[in-house]
Amino acid sequence: MRSWSRVALHCLSVLVIFQLLRLLFWWQNQLQFPLDADSPLLGIWLEGLRYDLSTIALCNALPYLCYLAPLPMSFRVWQSRLAILLTSVVNSLALGLNLGDIEYYKFTGKRLTRDSLAIAQDIEEQAGSIFSYYWHYSLILVLLCVLSYWLARKFFAVTQRVKGEAVWQRTLSSVLTLALIILCARGGLQLKPLIPAQAMALGRPGTLALNSAFTLLRSSGKSSLTKVKFFTEADLKEQLPKPLPPAPYAAGVRPKNVVLVILESFAKEYVEASPGRPSYAPFLNSLLQKGSSFPLAFANGRRSIDALPAILASIPAWMDASFITSPYQTNHVLGFAEVLNQGGWKTSFYHGGKNGTMFFDIMARQFGFQRYLGASEYPHAADSDGQWGIFDEPFLQWVLKDLDKQEGPFIGTVFTLTSHHPYRIPPAYEGRFPKGTLEIHESIAYADYALQRFYEEAQKKPWFPDTLFIFTADHTSKSDNPLYENASGHFAVPLLFIQNDRPLPLLGLESPAQHTDIGPTVLDILGIEPRAHSPFGTSLLRKPSRPGVVLLEGGTYHLITPSEVWQWAPELRAQRFAWKQNPALQSPLPLPDAYELTPEMLFLKAQLQAFNNGMVDDHLIW
Repeated sequence: MRSWSRVALHCLSVLVIFQLLRLLFWWQNQLQFPLDADSPLLGIWLEGLRYDLSTIALCNALPYLCYLAPLPMSFRVWQSRLAILLTSVVNSLALGLNLGDIEYYKFTGKRLTRDSLAIAQDIEEQAGSIFSYYWHYSLILVLLCVLSYWLARKFFAVTQRVKGEAVWQRTLSSVLTLALIILCARGGLQLKPLIPAQAMALGRPGTLALNSAFTLLRSSGKSSLTKVKFFTEADLKEQLPKPLPPAPYAAGVRPKNVVLVILESFAKEYVEASPGRPSYAPFLNSLLQKGSSFPLAFANGRRSIDALPAILASIPAWMDASFITSPYQTNHVLGFAEVLNQGGWKTSFYHGGKNGTMFFDIMARQFGFQRYLGASEYPHAADSDGQWGIFDEPFLQWVLKDLDKQEGPFIGTVFTLTSHHPYRIPPAYEGRFPKGTLEIHESIAYADYALQRFYEEAQKKPWFPDTLFIFTADHTSKSDNPLYENASGHFAVPLLFIQNDRPLPLLGLESPAQHTDIGPTVLDILGIEPRAHSPFGTSLLRKPSRPGVVLLEGGTYHLITPSEVWQWAPELRAQRFAWKQNPALQSPLPLPDAYELTPEMLFLKAQLQAFNNGMVDDHLIW
């Protein structure tokens, strides 16, 4: 048997054991994963094979390549022994993690991630009682370790035939094996490597497709949060927004449909004209005057990958890692699209970028959208910008045609693309738009023109009068305006609600608003009462009850109120600034006596506790 075939058979053998452990995982947790005729069992199992192969490749890359390395004949015995040792250890660990999580999952409701290691010391101290209590698992663990060693000896022990392989044969085997390891480790040929959140597109049963070694490996190196306790559980609930029934909607008929447009990099400073500075988005600026817009609107993050969790599921960007790449990416969340699905709405997410870009396709499905349509679904390859995907103008027109096909009420979320670096616009429009003072300005003007054509065509549709349009930006970008070189300016984006070219009865338009408010507002406007709510966003149909919105930048929390900015990092003294009079935030205002008990500080601490503890405990929704 040639060395490469030994590697292949070892991989196949370990893969079979992974399937048996998955079956055992389901059997022990079947109350949480009821599988009936409607369950996507085949899809779950096929997706599970991808995760298992990826795990085996990640764990065994070094021992496999060590075994196949084209070294001189005298080293073959040592190669074999080292491969046996490494393979036995790594597979015992990987299989042991999956075995241990069969029981641990019952307590946490999620697969192992790096934050699970926070209890490693407790487990070490209680190892004796744990192993004795779960003696049956202890026995299986011993059997798995023995089996891992036996398989390693069976396939990697030196034989005369392996000894006699030529160097060129082992070199070829090494190269081909390395290519397969890379392919399996990334989970296929898709744009982005496989991540745990992709399994959640299958719904809650998607957890069965995962394996605990993979979720731990993929969360390694990602930042974990530390739980805090400023309030008791009861006092914390008093500090957080309360769930309320849908608000009355006296002004006109409730909309039936929703079109949410997320504009790439449309910072507020690009949109609103100011003395000596033109608007590079004159159409959007004109809409801001017609609808209900929030002058103090803020993105919850600085990256596109942070925008979708905030806008679609009210999850602010208060971690170093984005939600979708963090250890908490498989936490239970509730996107407003998921709520609308249950009410009969057709939900679609459109992005002109290549499918897989920034994990948008995975997040859209995880947050409840029934369909994701990207560059792969767009029918005209000639409209590609040659870099990221499809130019905005043709893509937005295609979105309208697709919305025309929707039966019944719908929500369509579209994320534009062209105003992203390298800011390329179609050759036919070269010289048509102002270059501006920053390289992004020309592409902003083109995207605004594409938006104008989109909205003007939408006005001709029979569904237009019954449709709520929402316009915002994913985040800000480069700035050359000193007024925006501060904490609030770094997050300042447009936020507009408009129906049938008219404003909506939103309250507190002069109060701060944020991306995490969009979902609750949509549900409130549509008259939908969700079964759970996020403490990080509130409906803008209501009179504001919070002191402001919380943003995180550089490890410092910024509470933006209508007139002040409070800056605070845990364990440090807070500062407050009159940001309108002092945009550079250079001269702090004196803090009031007992400032720790002010509404601003209580709100800041309550939000931090709800977020950190909610992420760690998988309790983000109430």
